[in-house]
Amino acid sequence: MGSMGAKGGLRARFFAALLPTLSQGHAHVSEPWRRRLLGDLAGTVLEIGPGTGAHLAYLPDGVYWIGLEPNPYFHPHLRRALSLRGLSGDVLLGQAEAIPLPEGSVEAVVATLVLCSVEDPRRALAEILRVLKPEGRFVFLEHVAAPRGSGPRWAQDLLCPLWAFLGDGCHPNRETLALIREAGFARVEAASFALPLPLVAPHVAGVAWKE
Repeated sequence: MGSMGAKGGLRARFFAALLPTLSQGHAHVSEPWRRRLLGDLAGTVLEIGPGTGAHLAYLPDGVYWIGLEPNPYFHPHLRRALSLRGLSGDVLLGQAEAIPLPEGSVEAVVATLVLCSVEDPRRALAEILRVLKPEGRFVFLEHVAAPRGSGPRWAQDLLCPLWAFLGDGCHPNRETLALIREAGFARVEAASFALPLPLVAPHVAGVAWKE
């Protein structure tokens, strides 16, 4: 589980302390998807909002991993996790809407539970597309809005302000897959599924390829 909302200060410190507990349950129920999506990545891999670095365990040997994490309180954890995993890489401070990397510089971008909390998801997706090399891939696993008119969607819309405040900017009713399909990727393959979680049960996972 990642973090893209916190930017420093007391709230960021609090969220950094709380995230390992919050993410443990989700990581357990979504592990098969994470292994399937991350297990064959290669080259330079940029992870957006890596949080505590849980995905490092799923990456193959030989990748060069870059973690873009806006919460500075996660950085020591990430550097330690990177060292323990034995991978080469770096940790950068920044936002998904302004990725501090050159155009066409990475083979893959990973985002797991972060597009729900970025301030401008369209801009973030444009940045992901920009930094990918030709034929590079964007790998995602995100919770998404329930269908319009359904009871779960009504609850998501109703509780979104409170959920976003408590969850570091997370929007349970964001239609993330539609945003990915509209972002300009050459091809998007995604699967929809539900996890046994309150309010954020609907999920999508997949890969989007750059031309």
